[in-house]
Amino acid sequence: MAVKKPISVTLDPDVLEELQRLVETGEAPSLSALVNETMRSRVERRQRAEQAREYIEENLLRGQALTDEELVEARGMLAANKARTNARRKGAAA
Repeated sequence: MAVKKPISVTLDPDVLEELQRLVETGEAPSLSALVNETMRSRVERRQRAEQAREYIEENLLRGQALTDEELVEARGMLAANKARTNARRKGAAA
């Protein structure tokens, strides 16, 4: 395992409050662990998106790269789909 490096970050007060609440209620072991987990998730999501883009370009577009406009459109479609999914989940939980 790599040695962890301390850094300094600035958070909005409401975000910090919520993170501290998660630690206090035992939902996270520490603020550092929460921030690390969140950033790791972000990095992994970006890596998966890059892998998906590469797969699409290689297998569906026969080596032709997606244009910037197509990438923007795809991101919008994914965001809309995610919003619909979140709305359905909230509706089912109510």
